[in-house]
Amino acid sequence: MIATTARRAAVASLVVLLALALAPPGPGPRPARAGDRGPPRFPAGTRAADVAVCLQPLGKVDAAVLTAVERGVTAAYGFTTRSLAAAELPASAYYRPRKRYRADTLLDHLVAKVVPDAGCDLVLGGTEVDISVTKDHHRDWGVLGLAYLDAQVAVISTFRTRRGAARRTSLMRTVKVATHELGHALGLDHDDSVAGCMMNDARGTVKTVDAETGVPCRHEREAIEARLGVDLPDVTAMDWRHVLGP
Repeated sequence: MIATTARRAAVASLVVLLALALAPPGPGPRPARAGDRGPPRFPAGTRAADVAVCLQPLGKVDAAVLTAVERGVTAAYGFTTRSLAAAELPASAYYRPRKRYRADTLLDHLVAKVVPDAGCDLVLGGTEVDISVTKDHHRDWGVLGLAYLDAQVAVISTFRTRRGAARRTSLMRTVKVATHELGHALGLDHDDSVAGCMMNDARGTVKTVDAETGVPCRHEREAIEARLGVDLPDVTAMDWRHVLGP
């Protein structure tokens, strides 16, 4: 919450109460090293506000969720965000045995059907349905989100963030999953070197997500800046009053 730029997937921070990453396990925490993945994405002088993130609702999505995610992404990264018109969930992504949607197929749908015409640097799909991936020997493993590493697309689901949670808590979790998954799309691996940072791996408990700030820690921000060639806002905490509203 990994694969090659086009195909290996980075999964969001938790699956029900289980963290998941599709990267092979390493000897220890993996640093957030975006700066060693090739030349900067953007030309010199590009501002964070020049980077456009489009939210693509897939099926019915609560407008309050979209607003919170838009505000949260802008607060964390300084990017300009906007929501696209809702689109139907692709039938090709439906996994009938578990009545879920395959997250990797949703990403492929975004790449093929949304990215070309959206006019956005990043596309973040959002849905209320349950989504899943293949993990180890599990053909259908429920997740909160998925992103292709160092790419243009990510997807998040509110299905698990809202289960058994107060509305405010659910919205906060959803925003944190969004900034986490965009971190993967911007080239960051999981990094547990500093507790509470945006790219922490949940490692089996939703409490890890709840403990995250939702914004990049300094080393994460610097890694993204090196990868993008763009200065990000120096924020240390999410302004939840602004993001969630009254």
